[in-house]
Amino acid sequence: MQVFVLRHGQAEPQLTTDEARNLTEKGRVDVAASVKNSLSELLKVQEIWASPLVRAQQTAEIVRDILAQNGVSLQIKTTSLITPESDPLRFFDELQVANTNSVLLASHQPFVGDFIDFFCGSPRGAHPMNTSSMALIDCDVAAAACGELRWLRHVVI
Repeated sequence: MQVFVLRHGQAEPQLTTDEARNLTEKGRVDVAASVKNSLSELLKVQEIWASPLVRAQQTAEIVRDILAQNGVSLQIKTTSLITPESDPLRFFDELQVANTNSVLLASHQPFVGDFIDFFCGSPRGAHPMNTSSMALIDCDVAAAACGELRWLRHVVI
């Protein structure tokens, strides 16, 4: 299985609730750049999963739209298991029953960094994720310390 992990783009300051924060224009541009930088690999994605928070949904929509422009039509699956404070270890159960070979997660810190660390058996904090950063993890079994980090790419500002 391939798991692409994408942190949402830059979001506006919190005006009402954290859940309602939108991407900024810079955030949208950076997410698109991140996706286009890895497009050849992302064309294999079979599912897009996103946190229900607005900025993650908007990030997933950008991924979906760019993939659609390149002949890959996907829906976005919303899951509360990848919100900022979600437990990465609990999320492995969801991945293990997934009927997919390649999934992209649109999520948040600290979840994305912790998930990569647990998945790859790394010390906590080993893989910081900036906004619009993306990682690719390969695994035979979706479980803690069973993933191999293929790459971690940051948007060049």
